Amino acid sequence: FTPQPHVQPETKKRKGGSKEDSTTAKKKKSASDPVTLNAPAKYVEILHLKEGMLMLACVKEVADFDVVMSLPCGLLGFLQIKNISDGYTKLLSEQLRSQGTEEISSLDRVFRPGMLVRCVVLKLDITKGGALSIKLSINPKLLNKALRPGTLRPGMTLSGCVESVEDHGYLVDIGVGETKAFLPRQVLRAGQTITCRVDEVKGSGRVVRLSVNPLALARTFADASHDWSLTSLQPGLLVKAKVKTVTKHGLLLSFLSFSGQVDFLHMEPEEESTYTVGQEVQACVLYIEPVTRLVALSLRRHLLAPGSLVDLAPAGGDRIGEVVDGCRVTSMHNMSGALLELPDQTRAFVHKNHLKETAQTSALDKLLSLPELSCRILNFSAMEQVHFASLRKVLSGGPHSSLSVTVLPQGTVSELLDHGMMVQLSGNLKGLVPKTHLSDIVLRNPEKKYSAGMKIKCRVLSVEVDKRRVTLTRKKALLTSTLPVVSSYAAARPGLVAHGFVVSIQSFGCIVRFYNEVKGLVPLRELSTEPLASPEEVFYVGQVVKVKVLECEPEKERLLLSFKAVVEGDTAGEGTAAPRVLMEVGQARLVTKSAVCLEVAILPEEVPALLPTMHLSDHVSNCALLWEALEEGDVISNLVCLSRNKESITLTQKPLVRWGLEEGLFVKGFSDLAVGMTLVGWIKKLMPYGVFVEFPCGIMGLAPKSALCDRFVTDTASVYQLGQTVVAMVTTFDEEKQRFLVTLKGSEVTDPEGGAQALLLRGLRERRSAEEVLAGRGSGARQELLELTVGQKLTLAVEEAPEGGGATFKSDELTGVAIAASKPHVLGVTLTPGQKVTAVVLQVDLLSARVHVSVLPKLLAKKKSVSVFCRCVRRTALCLRAPECA
Repeated sequence: FTPQPHVQPETKKRKGGSKEDSTTAKKKKSASDPVTLNAPAKYVEILHLKEGMLMLACVKEVADFDVVMSLPCGLLGFLQIKNISDGYTKLLSEQLRSQGTEEISSLDRVFRPGMLVRCVVLKLDITKGGALSIKLSINPKLLNKALRPGTLRPGMTLSGCVESVEDHGYLVDIGVGETKAFLPRQVLRAGQTITCRVDEVKGSGRVVRLSVNPLALARTFADASHDWSLTSLQPGLLVKAKVKTVTKHGLLLSFLSFSGQVDFLHMEPEEESTYTVGQEVQACVLYIEPVTRLVALSLRRHLLAPGSLVDLAPAGGDRIGEVVDGCRVTSMHNMSGALLELPDQTRAFVHKNHLKETAQTSALDKLLSLPELSCRILNFSAMEQVHFASLRKVLSGGPHSSLSVTVLPQGTVSELLDHGMMVQLSGNLKGLVPKTHLSDIVLRNPEKKYSAGMKIKCRVLSVEVDKRRVTLTRKKALLTSTLPVVSSYAAARPGLVAHGFVVSIQSFGCIVRFYNEVKGLVPLRELSTEPLASPEEVFYVGQVVKVKVLECEPEKERLLLSFKAVVEGDTAGEGTAAPRVLMEVGQARLVTKSAVCLEVAILPEEVPALLPTMHLSDHVSNCALLWEALEEGDVISNLVCLSRNKESITLTQKPLVRWGLEEGLFVKGFSDLAVGMTLVGWIKKLMPYGVFVEFPCGIMGLAPKSALCDRFVTDTASVYQLGQTVVAMVTTFDEEKQRFLVTLKGSEVTDPEGGAQALLLRGLRERRSAEEVLAGRGSGARQELLELTVGQKLTLAVEEAPEGGGATFKSDELTGVAIAASKPHVLGVTLTPGQKVTAVVLQVDLLSARVHVSVLPKLLAKKKSVSVFCRCVRRTALCLRAPECA
């Protein structure tokens, strides 16, 4: 769903209207003023976009020559391969000219779906259909054009592109002329786009040293010392801001020396009513309008973690095209739209153009008084993590998800293209008839048979709901076929005879495709009863053929087919391929790593696979430490295969999940579920109304807020963390809607192997092992930190003790280590710079080389007995198993 250009309807002023309404109406009369909300916060639309505008975007789809970007407020933009960077363009040109075997740096090696990217609006074009197309660029020279060598400061975060590989690292193009940017050795590729942090500036900005540590980036905020200006301010920057104004439509914030706005879609839903004037918040710069000089900010958590991947689909599954009854309007924003609450308590946004029919002029405020509404889900906006919906009846045509290969829809020819024909199926639903499917034979002049406006009947060949793509056929043999439809590999049983069409002719045989991209091979020996030397002389691409399935391997997506067996009438027995076992324990070698995922090669066959960072441990706090301890070439043990598809294999190292698989506490499909079944999974997504729990094989269930723990929960984020391993029990399931509920209450689920205490001890041993590896590979400071223990007493010198705050210390024995005590741990103790004090160690952070201490007399007293300590450990273990104890 891409919002289309539209004409703003006239709005008559109501009698007795409020002063706010009157002011808004006056503003709308001015042609020079952009369309804004009737409150400070502003909602961006296509009409507000200007060339040169900087925006934060999310990678939605990666094709061969362009990338589809999800922009704020449901907009879509397109990044062409030539607009990435000068270095990437040069690299591609060199690879294409060379005769070597070096692998081409394709876009899918540079971009990953869900990746956050800083971009600039390069051009606004009108498509043939009249829609506005947004062309983007991420070239550092355009993104950072306002920066000069003298304006670069340590601590800045910038976008760049890996320009070349050097002996000890990389040269990075950050788009600042006369500046050489160096990145010490990482696991990167030439041409790769990165978000990096400036660690050091030399020679008046002519040489800078960069880093890409995701943990450091997540803790880096824009600072007044960076001297950001409104023209150099970058989308994606993290800032600390203060609330100046609160309205029902959003917030007005102040940060650095600027003012910024947060619209209602970029506040956390469960915190909307909690914001107060003067409150300090962490925000992310969303976009900067160059004309109005507006800075838009976001408070959404998924945008405040640089390096993480944004979910491109809701946790409850794809619902695009679904008609939802029983919705209600929760808030009206007259200049932008309305927020709906769906029956399952999820939110949906309805743009003002989709609140009513085009010709309808009734007051939109009446929608608030309606007890129930029906809406159709149009899209899911990754940037806002909210569905976009419509109340218009004109969009009652069938959605993509309602189409299947058994449907023969009636359509209208809308356009003839070089590669096929576009057919309008319903209000907002179009399909493509490829050129080879316009007829049973290939038409040289399709315009002689088809013309715009002609009514035709088609058959659906494939539906790609995530890409909103429908492929159709006009081949009569397929339209009238009475043979079984092969729409999945599981449906292709040996012995089955079906119609398909030839898509490729090779020296070893023909490739035949069925429906939903299912395809198989007819080897040379099965093409005919007579030997064929040249298959291309007998068959042609697009030809409809009748084939028989000889062998089928659904898990490998392989089919062996025969033309000969159909002619001979062979009736070989039917059968099904045995399903492969899900669990495969083994080792893998680390190939490369990013903030959210490790790319590994399963040994000994070197099969590529993915190991998500959150799957390194059952304990979320250990994952970052284990990630940092691993290096390229390391062998990772105790891995289990979670799921596999034709694109990738996903592994896990979570001991509890591995135990669940070994004990059979998993299901391979929805049909295997039963009430009372115990499953081991992990937290996939936190929502105001509960948490979504993912299980092996990609199955996902919802734990409502009432079933999270044995005490009342107000905020799900205070109880669970993303990636946390949990034991769940199935309570209810809906077979028709393919949805089920689980409980995580400690009183209702079975304890894992060894109980909570064993889980805690395993986590502590895991953490200690990772710390030892990290210290061995790191600096001397880390080795010194490893020798420290919680409860150990240190003699320190006070470095700073600001009034009303905490204190920092220094030690001759711990060099390069930051030692600090927070305000509660210096309360009532008088400290002066240079004073010698005794402090007790509270926590040692090996990653940041930081020690947290306390100088409170009660903590410096004699340690408690062993029995008391054991009770504390037991209590901590229970807290890990049952969050309600927290």
